[in-house]
Amino acid sequence: MNNEADVIVVGGGPGGMAAALEAANNGSSVILIEADTQIGGNAARSTGYLAFQNFDMQAKEGIDDSADIFVQDMVAEISRQSEKYGITFDEELASLFSEESSTTYAWLCDLGFEFNRFLPRPKQHSVNRMVDVKDTTMFTYLFEEALSAAGVEVITETRVRRLLTVNNSVAGVETETETYMANRGVLLATGGYQANPQIRIKYQPEVMASTPYLGTEHDVGDGHIMGQAVGGDLINMTMIPPLIMVGSALVEESVAVNLEGERFHDEAGPYDYRVDQLAKQTDRLAWYIFDDRTFRTKKQLIDEMPEEPISDLTLQGLADKLGCNGEVLNHCVTEWNSLVASTEPKDPKFGRVIFPDPRIGIVEPPFHASRMIVGINFPAGGFRVSSDMQVLNVYGEPIPNLFAVGDCTGGLGPVIGMGGMRITPALTLGRIAGRKIATGTNFKEARKGGQSRLPENQMRIPVVDETN
Repeated sequence: MNNEADVIVVGGGPGGMAAALEAANNGSSVILIEADTQIGGNAARSTGYLAFQNFDMQAKEGIDDSADIFVQDMVAEISRQSEKYGITFDEELASLFSEESSTTYAWLCDLGFEFNRFLPRPKQHSVNRMVDVKDTTMFTYLFEEALSAAGVEVITETRVRRLLTVNNSVAGVETETETYMANRGVLLATGGYQANPQIRIKYQPEVMASTPYLGTEHDVGDGHIMGQAVGGDLINMTMIPPLIMVGSALVEESVAVNLEGERFHDEAGPYDYRVDQLAKQTDRLAWYIFDDRTFRTKKQLIDEMPEEPISDLTLQGLADKLGCNGEVLNHCVTEWNSLVASTEPKDPKFGRVIFPDPRIGIVEPPFHASRMIVGINFPAGGFRVSSDMQVLNVYGEPIPNLFAVGDCTGGLGPVIGMGGMRITPALTLGRIAGRKIATGTNFKEARKGGQSRLPENQMRIPVVDETN
């Protein structure tokens, strides 16, 4: 085994895979080290929502979108979230991602990815731009094929514990048994810190630091810890937003009812809105109701929920087990089924615009109920980075040969509530980082004509002059 390469990528999620592939395709030798048994990260286990602008699917629908409109939507989301959190939002990075997102869509298609349909989120995305992949396992097997073809050495079931430095420059990484040296750079793509209560308790109330979380057990903040140890500046670490623990693809085919057996909100609405609406219900109790067809087809998502579902052959029997009004529950489901069977594009009660595809109601017994449980979304916190994804220190200076993407970065983290805004930025900015490390060329200089309207990341921490 060769323990030296031009580029060492730590983490095999979307950002790490994209960076590794891009670096290899630009002539670099690459070693990718992943803690899990396979690559793909949370994306391979997710609902697979992605968001792009000015791409083929929009063109076919006659949708007018642009990088500027996309960024405006992000800024609006930041404005909403700023009422709850102190936020450092990197609008320049947002512009960079938005402009490049359409090329990411084309690149994924070239890799063999296929997409289903638009998923409207009108409160966050002012135009239809969020889509879902047909099969999230594509994030594993398509990237395995591409990385192998590009000559990337992939090492799984291996946890990186430290960064190695030489003369203040990052020179490699250390696992529990091996050392790997990087000639051009190390990229951190280890995911978030939601599975590590010892980190969460630094930024959350104790009562929230051990609540359920999205993501795998490997999201323990290894990249955050290693990068901080060499001077990386972490931002947005306190933004660990609550959400209802449920996969979006399961929500599409469900209704949520309270103890009275009634629907009470737009089940597919914004994540924080769902949490707020649950808090208003009697005893804060509510359940997602779905049928056996959904139970079979969405089994992976159901298995990942914090509790086993409650089941019964009839809606009345299910209502009895939940302790809610069976007559009201039956009426609720009947009303929903009528809406789904129609061509109505919008739920007249709560404004819901995301429906099952195909539009099949809750009809096949037995029926199931999964309790709505509050946990946390992917944390927004991570490193401040340059436009080439190089990690910055507290003075805004780049740390030599250290890069980060995905959930290890914080500049775009606060827009997670929009939907489709974890996987797509990781892929897009991962490609930029991979090219930068491999070629040493500043991304903006490499753009058409060598010019870009995006200035360098100029964020700086004020420095106190101790001589005064």
